[in-house]
Amino acid sequence: MAKRRKPNRNPDHGKGLLKRMAERPVSVQTRKDQPPEVYHLMNFEITWDVMPDPAVDALPKATRDRMEKVFPLMQKNARKLVPELREMSARHPEVPCFRNWLINALRDGSQAERDEALSLCEQMFRDMPGYFFARTTLADLLLDRAKVDEAAALLFVPGHSISTLYPDRKVFHISEIRHWAYLSARAKILLGEPEVAEGYRDMLEELEPDSPAVQDLNDMLDGEKSEIMRMLANLRKFTFKAQERAEKRKERPKTKKPANVPAQPASKSSAKSVAHPDQLDLFE
Repeated sequence: MAKRRKPNRNPDHGKGLLKRMAERPVSVQTRKDQPPEVYHLMNFEITWDVMPDPAVDALPKATRDRMEKVFPLMQKNARKLVPELREMSARHPEVPCFRNWLINALRDGSQAERDEALSLCEQMFRDMPGYFFARTTLADLLLDRAKVDEAAALLFVPGHSISTLYPDRKVFHISEIRHWAYLSARAKILLGEPEVAEGYRDMLEELEPDSPAVQDLNDMLDGEKSEIMRMLANLRKFTFKAQERAEKRKERPKTKKPANVPAQPASKSSAKSVAHPDQLDLFE
């Protein structure tokens, strides 16, 4: 079992929700049969134990046994599994993880396969809005396409937390919280809010200090990827401002063209420079 670090008591740890999370003590429960630790964070729990899934439990034993073998293969070469995952997701549409696995296998393929992955994920989110990975996987795909604002709208719903987005759930698996925290941090970096991203990184580091997600976030915040992430965030801000200026230009009232005036003879005096308002606007 991975080592657990003590909760971070730094008062500057994150902002908003993350700061309240850090200030609230984290408790751990264990049962007599020694299951993985259960963390109580805010008003929900995080478990490392296998979560019950009635749809999976209802599958034939042969299918469940195959699932056990397919999952580790996804980490090695997911593209080879695409035909089998297509068949599994078509045969068992009531089991969302098959479609989610197919989407993740397609995202490493050609442009056509990546487009298909996005289309399948959008449909999955419409069909199964209560499926946690439908939301986070869609946000992940949108971030891959630099659609930061669309991804942020899925991850940061105004007036909602994880508990209110999924009111029927009190326990979440560590894989769900890991994906949510990683994507939230990644989105905040691209939104130009690295200090908030650090709060998500620190929370995840508290739960899984040795996870690849923490290592990747460290790279984005302080390592080799940090300069690229800052450039992408600045590019997004520049593009947003350029779009705002373009919209303002469209809203300006159009001036009427003056009536035709007979041409005047050219003056011998030196020609005066003419200012172009549209060009000067670029340097406002």
